[in-house]
Amino acid sequence: MSEIGDMVDFLKANPFMTMEDYLWKYSIPMIKIMGMDNSHVNYLSEKQSKNRGGKTIDTKNMSIEELNNDLGTKIRFPNE
Repeated sequence: MSEIGDMVDFLKANPFMTMEDYLWKYSIPMIKIMGMDNSHVNYLSEKQSKNRGGKTIDTKNMSIEELNNDLGTKIRFPNE
């Protein structure tokens, strides 16, 4: 691939950026990081989850106190 092809692909994927910004405002490492797509999440099926030792969480019967965030700490509400 060429640098021009990379630039065109990046500008198509990021319409908020102008060509002038691409060429002069951002460094090459910044553009490489911005070009990575980290937005895709792969959800496991129940079978895959069981194979990996994951647990199913029943949120319908959970109280607010039992809910945890991704770091495993209790969720604190402003009125607490």
